[in-house]
This record gives sequence, structure tokens and C-alpha cells, in this order.
Amino acid sequence: MTGTAILYLQDERMIILRNIEKTVMEEIQAQCGCDRCICHVDNKEVDYGSVKHAIWMDRADIGD
Repeated sequence: MTGTAILYLQDERMIILRNIEKTVMEEIQAQCGCDRCICHVDNKEVDYGSVKHAIWMDRADIGD
């Protein structure tokens, strides 16, 4: 299942990930509050830095 993830970073920035797999979101949520949030997207390791909170939406077209 794919959807949209909104990541709220420690430095008050926000990242919107569209069409992301739910399993990637679960990986991100498990690392909220850590110094580094490292997950795998499209077979690549991605470091989002320090994520303080993440929200999942079932729709992949949010913000279009």
C-alpha cells in the first residue's frame, strides 16, 4: 500500500513523501526521536536526519 508521509524534523522543517510504501513509513516511525532517521526508499539508503514526528495518509495525491 502506498500513501503520503509527512515528516516533521527537529529543526522545524517538514518533508512530504508522496507515493511512499507503508513499510517505509513504519521504518521512519520506529526511528522518530532518534538523532538519525535512516530508511530504504527505491533500494537506496536515505537519511532524513532527526525526525520528531511523522504522519501517514492513505492518499498519495495530497498536496497536488
